[in-house]
Amino acid sequence: MKFTLPIAVLLASVSGASAQGDAVPFPSGASYLLPDGRIALHGSQSMAALVDALDAKFAEMHPGFKFAPALKGSDTAMPALAADATPIAFVVGDATHADQRAFHALHKHDPVSIRIGYAGHGPRPDGLTPPAVYINSSNPLRGLTMAQLAGIFTSGSKDGDINSWSQLGVGGLWDARRIHVYGLRDDGAFSTTLRSTHLGGMPFTGHYEPLADDAAVVQAVASDPFGIGLVNWLPSAQSSSAAKIIPLATESGKPFVAPNKANVASGAYPLTPFITLYFDRPPDKPIEPFVKAYLAMALSDEGQAIIARFADSESGFLPLSPDGLRREREKLAD
Repeated sequence: MKFTLPIAVLLASVSGASAQGDAVPFPSGASYLLPDGRIALHGSQSMAALVDALDAKFAEMHPGFKFAPALKGSDTAMPALAADATPIAFVVGDATHADQRAFHALHKHDPVSIRIGYAGHGPRPDGLTPPAVYINSSNPLRGLTMAQLAGIFTSGSKDGDINSWSQLGVGGLWDARRIHVYGLRDDGAFSTTLRSTHLGGMPFTGHYEPLADDAAVVQAVASDPFGIGLVNWLPSAQSSSAAKIIPLATESGKPFVAPNKANVASGAYPLTPFITLYFDRPPDKPIEPFVKAYLAMALSDEGQAIIARFADSESGFLPLSPDGLRREREKLAD
């Protein structure tokens, strides 16, 4: 049997007021409970310390709740949610379309998600650089709009294909030269998800060259003055002085921005991955009270302050911008 969390409790939690003592029904009998009564949680390994901190805050606010995080990777999160082995799937970025389709096949409806923060900023010598577009360091191109990026990497984008550097206004050595396009395999993981969520869902261009890993893409661009590459998370050791990140703009007329800390924190960098929490909510039914309370805690002022403590961690987690936080709180209150 499910109970509706009193709206006063939700609003108090989301606004940052203490919810100590507010009664949240324990999910007795749930399939994700371990024999000792702990709640199993699955998701991205990079979020382990952050999830521990969020769990501790929730247990402080709601005594009696205990957790058993088993964070072995984002690719384990959605299968666990689909199998009802976790109430929340902790994902960095977006769940793959394959994982979301598998969930739908089992539950006959889509999973629901709430974003609680941003993941990644850089380049940093002691952290991972988030997904970005790289060009050769000799290339004078100043930036790209997301529409231009779609035109370069996909075929049939609504604003037209872009095949040569001259179409981007790059002259000199690059005038009339073809753009050499590199990336990862279109295998349902990073490249497929990015193509679907950021590039209009069109297929990659016929001259897109898929390489084995991110380091190979960076090295290809570093050795090719006419190259451009889509790269996922990159350790500093795999970067190259012969390749650089190209700033991006959400649309024409907007400023080009790089994935540095300030731009990510403001929500301005278009390819910033979110910290995304997926959960099950059957149509016409309320969110499970415990899940709603946990999400409200993560979106509260206290929860956002916890995320901010991990800004300089390897993954560089950041709290949501004021506008982003407002949107997610409104989604949770629906």
